[in-house]
Amino acid sequence: MIDIPTPPLATQVILEAHLQVLADAEQRQLIAMYAGAVGDNAIERYAAYLVSLQLSADISERRSALTQANEHRVAIVAAERTIGTAFEHLPEPKGPLPSIVVLPQPLGEAELFLLRSIEWTTFSEETYQTALEQTNVILRYFLGVGRVQAALSLLDMLPSGLANISEPEERATEYLHYRQFFVIWETLERVVEQHGQHVLGMSKGEETQWLGQYRTSIDQAFEQVTKLLTTEGWCLTSSRWSVSDRRRRDLIHIRQIFIPEIIIRLHFTLVNSRQWIPDNLKRALEFVNIVADSRYKLYEDFVNADGRRLGEYLGAVRDAFVAGLDKGGSDPFRPIIGGYQ
Repeated sequence: MIDIPTPPLATQVILEAHLQVLADAEQRQLIAMYAGAVGDNAIERYAAYLVSLQLSADISERRSALTQANEHRVAIVAAERTIGTAFEHLPEPKGPLPSIVVLPQPLGEAELFLLRSIEWTTFSEETYQTALEQTNVILRYFLGVGRVQAALSLLDMLPSGLANISEPEERATEYLHYRQFFVIWETLERVVEQHGQHVLGMSKGEETQWLGQYRTSIDQAFEQVTKLLTTEGWCLTSSRWSVSDRRRRDLIHIRQIFIPEIIIRLHFTLVNSRQWIPDNLKRALEFVNIVADSRYKLYEDFVNADGRRLGEYLGAVRDAFVAGLDKGGSDPFRPIIGGYQ
């Protein structure tokens, strides 16, 4: 009986059953060995096992499990399945634009599952192309629901080699735009932090040092935001690219959240620093011309059901004019023409 060959279908059924027993017993090394014997279904079967680990395995255990498979296609399938599973449990970004002013909340299990799905394709350079594609998908989701900190956490997990990928152009450009945005975001947050470091009773030397750092950060923020808004076409799709309607909608949605946000943040950064840098009031009022410029169409991104963001910005601009008048002038245009000293 031992010499009688077993039909292929029966062999596969037996191996599949044995794999399930090994999975239940968490015998990961044996699973990798037996999965390779399943035949055409080996990659799908082992990838399914990797996904089943969910959050129970840390990054070193995931790397070890993937290395045992010795097949980069397993990583791609595992990543695709993990992302798909995560999205099945995550709410669809819809309704009013999310607020990003509220304190960030801890990631839920499905969000963390989505975040860590990128691990499967970042262990080896052979899967970096897939990692780049999936990074953009995950960033679009987190930014689309206003989860900036989650998106930043993803960037911290990525290998530097992803930034060296230039093809396909639309993926590489989208990833570049996200990285540019986060540089600006961190610069604006640094300005807020430095503003809070000024305290009464500083010595002259301490205040001079503080002001130099504060001024430098504000100048960097102004230059970075201006460049992003006027020359980069941030999160805009090119007519040369083949982009799905869903992806285009997601990118527009992200612009409508963050273009008004960084404009308003920059405005308050400039206005709130006028006590130490008077010319910044003039810069804030001049920046209105960029927002209103038909070449950039930034006003189209101030779209919300109640128009709150545009009203908030216009109100802030009005307050800046009033601040100019409070300096003792009677001409509201004087801050733009020459500023107050």
